Amino acid sequence: MRTDRAATFAELFRVGEFRALWAAGLISNLGDQLARVALALLVFRDSGSPFLTALAYALTLLPALLGGPLLGGLADRCPRRDLLIACNLARAAPAAAMALPAMPLTADYALVFAVALLDGPDRAARTALVRDLLPGELYTLGVATNQLSYQVTLLAGFGAGGMVVALIGAHPALAVNAATFACGALILRTRLRRRPAAGDRTATRWSDDVAAAFRLIAGSPLLRSVLALALLAAFFVVPAGLAVPYAAQIHLPTRSVGLLLAAIPAGNVAGMLLIGRLSRRETQVRLLGPLAALAGLPLTACALRPGVAGSMALLTLTGVAAAYQVIAQAEFVRAVPAHRRGQALGLAAPAVTAVQGVGVLAGGVVADRIGAAATIALTGAAAVAAGAPLAVVWHRVSRRAR
Repeated sequence: MRTDRAATFAELFRVGEFRALWAAGLISNLGDQLARVALALLVFRDSGSPFLTALAYALTLLPALLGGPLLGGLADRCPRRDLLIACNLARAAPAAAMALPAMPLTADYALVFAVALLDGPDRAARTALVRDLLPGELYTLGVATNQLSYQVTLLAGFGAGGMVVALIGAHPALAVNAATFACGALILRTRLRRRPAAGDRTATRWSDDVAAAFRLIAGSPLLRSVLALALLAAFFVVPAGLAVPYAAQIHLPTRSVGLLLAAIPAGNVAGMLLIGRLSRRETQVRLLGPLAALAGLPLTACALRPGVAGSMALLTLTGVAAAYQVIAQAEFVRAVPAHRRGQALGLAAPAVTAVQGVGVLAGGVVADRIGAAATIALTGAAAVAAGAPLAVVWHRVSRRAR
């Protein structure tokens, strides 16, 4: 393949194993977003509490902070295809139990935690396997495509989720989520070639692997800087966790909740398309800091309580800028040695996921006191305040690395 031009989507999707990995992830992600909408509507209907609604969303994210460090190393110790299949099958059972109408809210919370706990090793194995499958510029495009597809599932799952739940009911929607895990496992089993484990299964203890990965990240200014920028995701997810109470506060109809939830993913899709196809890697690296610093700015205008069109516009702008996450992930994986990739991702990716859960949970606590609109605006201001100095650090670090 030539290296003096950007890779194309046609070249990417000619890699059959990447197609299988992409399709399995797309299907299970769609089910996840549908389940999030169903849970949010169920909890807010029964409790009327922004905090409890945000808690349901946060529990889809927070367990990754435990599952990633404890289980992410499996992506190096075990064949990555086998691990992905096992994670999908293990998540199908608790996801199916959530669909039972008699399940109490506390049990649903526990089941959500169990499903999300396995997201850490699944994500570590999936991300590391993309690097195994794709060389050079094709890898960057593969990362962008996976991120883009994830945002499309957010867009479709959130945008249509309210209508689907209204049509078939919340509990059947949760059953659909369980079926998507089983479907993903089948695709991976039949379409992905089994490879040996990338690392040594027995040479070190898990605690040693975790410590080594932590030292690798802590000892690298580039890895520390790019991870810090990725952790700003904690701010950008708050509007999704507060979409239901925000719509209620500014007197929007229930059907608008899906539109609000879809706005940031829609912006991400647009931003990732630009990142993936209209700029080379050098330009992407330069854009990373400014985009991260500015992504929260549109959220501050939510204090004005605009209507559905205005709110969607503001959230979409944040989504466009927040697409910098695809650059951050690609640069992080490039800088990690292959034999440490699974464990390093098992620390970093769940950390990014978990801080989103913390952000949503904190947003719910604040919204119970000052309202959802003011909380989202405050979140945007905090994102700018945190992102600006991190962007300066990234600029210095990336220049030294070139």
